[in-house]
Amino acid sequence: MPIQQNQHAIVIGGSIAGLLAARVLSEYFHQVTIVDRDQLPLTAEPRRGVPQSVQPHVLFTKGYRILEALFPGIDDALATAGAIPFDWGKDFLYFQAGRWSPTTETPVGLESYTCTRPLLESIIRQQVSKIANIDFLPGQRVIGLLLNQTVIQGVKLPNGELTAQLVVDASGRSTHVPQWLETLGITPPPITVIDPGLGYTTRRYRIPSQFQPDGRVLLISQVPPDQTRLGYLAQVENDQWIATLGGYAHDYPPIEEQGFLQFAQSLDHPAFYEAIAQAEPVSDIQAHRATMNRLYHYEKIAMPEGLIAIGDAVCALCPIYGQGMTVSALASLVLQQWLAKSQKPNFQKQLARSNAFAWSLATGSDSKFPTTKGAIAPKSGAKLFQVYLDRLMATAQKDVEVHLAFLQMAHMLKPPSIVFHPKLVLKTLF
Repeated sequence: MPIQQNQHAIVIGGSIAGLLAARVLSEYFHQVTIVDRDQLPLTAEPRRGVPQSVQPHVLFTKGYRILEALFPGIDDALATAGAIPFDWGKDFLYFQAGRWSPTTETPVGLESYTCTRPLLESIIRQQVSKIANIDFLPGQRVIGLLLNQTVIQGVKLPNGELTAQLVVDASGRSTHVPQWLETLGITPPPITVIDPGLGYTTRRYRIPSQFQPDGRVLLISQVPPDQTRLGYLAQVENDQWIATLGGYAHDYPPIEEQGFLQFAQSLDHPAFYEAIAQAEPVSDIQAHRATMNRLYHYEKIAMPEGLIAIGDAVCALCPIYGQGMTVSALASLVLQQWLAKSQKPNFQKQLARSNAFAWSLATGSDSKFPTTKGAIAPKSGAKLFQVYLDRLMATAQKDVEVHLAFLQMAHMLKPPSIVFHPKLVLKTLF
């Protein structure tokens, strides 16, 4: 373990990005304090500070492997709590543009767990709570930053101050750091927003005892520019499904039962509707529409010393692609590598490079809908790549080898260059 050279680090936000950051910081600071406005229960309960927590969340294989490295034995904790192990090559059923992608008969090593967000977050929080030099300060709202000349030296609380050598903003989409910087006379970061007008609604169902689904996770996908609707169905703990309907271009799924079922019937394939039609609902239907892609360009400003930002507080992605938790896990690796260097490079520039692939994947797809606000028009080279990528995805729906290669790229296990492997090029173009 690295030598702890610093006294105190503060993490604003006790969600997954903040918990992983605290785990990494604990190796370099004598004390780490996680400050969160919620009470942070150790049990799997939805939190007010994470309004999308009742909606589906998925952990890519890369994110799961990072969790295993940070918290050895977390797989046993997840399994004991009821999370369901699955393999993306074998257990993921994906329907797009009139065709199912191929699956394998046996696992291929693209492992993860499927469970609700509150369960996953509670397991990670339990792991973090075992680390002796990490403290939680729940029920406290950070209202500003402490600035001494050009250095951030802590945070302001409603009833006082908390000093530190490093402040990490992991407060997610609700971040106030750009406004706080401006209040201090520091130029706030530029912002890019790409809003596809996606809304989704979710309901939990008890899986019928007589119904044995073929896979653990099912996705009936949207197909830009015209097919705006999608359905996502995943097995989670307690023998339940989490069932989500989504609609782009403000084609929002209804939140009343009849409309919800009719929307499900309108999907490109009946598998989603047929599953829930014979299942017992165990929750209300809940909607979520804070789905825009939003990127704060901290890498373009002179950040004051003693402050960094990570997770959704920097790069908030349209959640339908399931990248968010894995992007936060990757950020913890960037933080780990940054802390290990005696001569500190620019953290936000390193993080921007880490976030770039996930950002381009989400915004590139969302920009294909003509109604998307702030849509990015691809450059000439990017257009050719997108044409090739579209053909590759079409090939992946027929060829299991191409499908698995695409999954490795999507799960951030392999670089994007994997799609130009000669064997894949031949299968895609000829």
